[in-house]
Formats: sequence, structure tokens, C-alpha cells
Amino acid sequence: MSGKRVKNRIVLITGAGSGVGKATALLFVNEGAIVVLVGRRKGVLTRLSNKILRGRGKAIPMEGDVTNERDVQGIIQTTLQRFGRIDILINNAGVAREAVRVHETTDDMWSELMDINLTGAFRMIRAVLPHLIERRRGTIVNVSSIAGLVGLSHMAAYSVAKSGMIALTKSVAVEYGHLGIRCNCVCPGTVETEMTKDYLSSPGRYQGTSSLYPMGRIAHPKEIAQGILYLASEESSFVTGTVLTIDGGYTAK
Repeated sequence: MSGKRVKNRIVLITGAGSGVGKATALLFVNEGAIVVLVGRRKGVLTRLSNKILRGRGKAIPMEGDVTNERDVQGIIQTTLQRFGRIDILINNAGVAREAVRVHETTDDMWSELMDINLTGAFRMIRAVLPHLIERRRGTIVNVSSIAGLVGLSHMAAYSVAKSGMIALTKSVAVEYGHLGIRCNCVCPGTVETEMTKDYLSSPGRYQGTSSLYPMGRIAHPKEIAQGILYLASEESSFVTGTVLTIDGGYTAK
């Protein structure tokens, strides 16, 4: 173990099987946390959990869908039964779909992106809050996107969902701060993950996307995880309701 910033904290991470979620899980384990890996792909979660256990870390896989209220309640209750508490919730589950113009966006497209990217985080927060209120402590970190900060062509539904997550973050922070509950979010730019792999693999697409960023490249998942770790740890003990942009300078232009 290289650090102890979240030593013995019970950390629940949605969308933990790949990309930013996976990088976050590995980083938090390295910092002493016990992680609950939540996602829809049981095999992926089990393999990650086994990798962590082989490295003498502590993790358990938990299959579940944030769009299903029964699953959400089960995730929270099972974690509490197993560990007796939840210290940190990281809402990372999310999807992006094909680029489409606003007038061509169907109700189904809109509803899917809202349900997974925004309502899923709301469900998780709603389910964990009674426990955090009872303990009068706890930390929530939501993974939003620069798409929630600036207008992006052909991505209206995704952008609205991510913007909503920022508003949700601020509302929770204001409403529950006096109870010792902190809520913040990170807004990454483009990150090299499974979700962006096909998009970035098109000829010239990686170079073209990188050129949009002042730093001349896109992010690695661990760089986002480092920001999440800061907001989840006591290093940010007086930080709540904030938006940490991790975008290589994209929104500074």
C-alpha cells in the first residue's frame, strides 16, 4: 500500500468495472480503502475483485443496475449488512450514445441517458442518505463531465444529464452540509476508456480530439481518479458543493 488517505473507509463505486470506475477502485484500494464494486457485468467485477484480492487489497463485487430501484436498495442494504457502514459513495455509472442532433433525438434516447447518467445517481444518493444522516457524516462524489459545463453539438441529452448531476451535487451539499455530509463532483474531459475506444479509433480522431485540449492530449483514467480521491478524502474536509474540472484546459478557452 502506497498511502492511507482513505484507510479502512467503506467505499461504494458504481460503474466500477472499467474506465474511471476501475481506476478509482484500484487507487482507493492502494490508499487503504475497502471497495464495493458495483456494476451490471458480474464477470468483469469478479475479475477486478480477484485482482485486488491477489494484491492483498480488500474488495467485493456486487452486481446491480442503478436504473432499478430494487437493485439500488439491495446494494445499499447488502453493503450495510456486510460492513455496518458506508463512508464514501462514488456515482460513476454512465453511458454515452451515438452523436445525434436535437431534433433527431427520440424519447427513448433521451430517457435512457437521463435514467443511467442522472436518475441513477439520484437513486443511489437517495438510498444512502438515511444512513449518512444517522451517522452525521459521509462523502459523496459524482462523476459529471465537461459536457455539463459547455454546449456540445450532437450531445444534448448527455449534456443535460451531466449538467443535472452538477445541480444535484450542489443541492445535496447545501441541504445536508450541516449534518456532516459532503457532496462534490468532478467534470472530466475526454478520457481513454472502453466507452471512448471506438470513437477515438477512427482515423485521425484521436489526434483531432487531442488538439482541442491546450495540453495536447486526452486524460488517462487514473488522472480522474486522483481528483475523486482528493474530494473523497479528508484532504478536502472543508470542500462541498464544488465542481472540480479535470480537462487539460478545455473549458479555460
